[in-house]
Amino acid sequence: MNQISDEKKAALISAIDQSENPFVIAQIEALLKREQLLTPIGVLSKDYPLVLQVQSTRDISLQTNLSIKAVNALSRYQELIVWPKFLVSLTMLFISAAIINNFSYDEGHLQYSAFISSLAVIYGILWVLFLMDALLVARLAHTSKVRIAQSSFVRKILSLIFPPMAIGQRHLLEPEKIWLPFYGWSKCNEGLFNHLKKQFSIPMIVIALLIIPVLLIEWQFYEEVETFLNTDLSLVLGLVQGFIWLAFTFEFLLLIAITDDEFTYIKKNWIDLLIILLPFVSFVRSLRLVKVARLSQLSRGYKLRALLMKAREGFIFASFFYRLMAVKPDYQLKKLMKKLNENQKEREIIEEDLAKLSDWLLKKEAKEKVQ
Repeated sequence: MNQISDEKKAALISAIDQSENPFVIAQIEALLKREQLLTPIGVLSKDYPLVLQVQSTRDISLQTNLSIKAVNALSRYQELIVWPKFLVSLTMLFISAAIINNFSYDEGHLQYSAFISSLAVIYGILWVLFLMDALLVARLAHTSKVRIAQSSFVRKILSLIFPPMAIGQRHLLEPEKIWLPFYGWSKCNEGLFNHLKKQFSIPMIVIALLIIPVLLIEWQFYEEVETFLNTDLSLVLGLVQGFIWLAFTFEFLLLIAITDDEFTYIKKNWIDLLIILLPFVSFVRSLRLVKVARLSQLSRGYKLRALLMKAREGFIFASFFYRLMAVKPDYQLKKLMKKLNENQKEREIIEEDLAKLSDWLLKKEAKEKVQ
């Protein structure tokens, strides 16, 4: 009953016969060569149809502007507060960039420090709004007798620690949906993630490359450029680096809010995280725990390396990398094929383990029948 029907076999044979794609044919040929090894799995599928469920579970659809049913006071409140909360979170991200930038470029100007102090006060006031929001959400959840989704609850707690994390707001009762400006409530899946990643790629390339003239000026041409512009160059360079930090932090917070596997995302994008965290090294400098010059050069040098790697990643995702590597197009082809072969090797190992398990189960069933 669970075996492939004759009709399905005929349909597959017909599809193969009509296929003109040599890559697909090669994949089928490689699989058929392993048919004898995989025989135990085919036999086991009679009793365990689960092994025949080989369809991809990826969801690459883009579902935006979804409707949300405001069935209780909590849902209605979140629908009302979502836009203002995003704007407040974005404002606090700007303030964070300004404060961190001030620590990186503290030239002792009293007026500039007073301005940053005022921003810190504003940040504290806005944080109180976040605290009030969290308390109100807890109150509404209690009165409405609804339970906030665990993932949404954790994200809300984290947003109290760093409010800009609320830039990407998950629905409190339907955590598979996230609110984004101009997209509305959208489904968190691979399709949305890839779409936004592609939208960010080219702007992030440009922003990442801004660090190159900044560092060249800092290391080699600072006095010449400052004399030519006749202005406080440290403030200008600080604003540029603050803008770079702001852009990378915004992208990171938004994309990590969409994914359901935060640890995997961080592991794959650890360069982004370092770009975000490196400016905090200036706090160590302000405490005079290390030598200023060495630490500053180390952090800035690592920023250059990290930002260039980030730019390269953006080029790959946006298909710009292939144009730049046109002089050596086989480089990327070999790299991708190597990765594909590694994945194929891992698949074959899993199939072999599954075949061994299937063979063991079949032998066990045979012994039980004899007894």
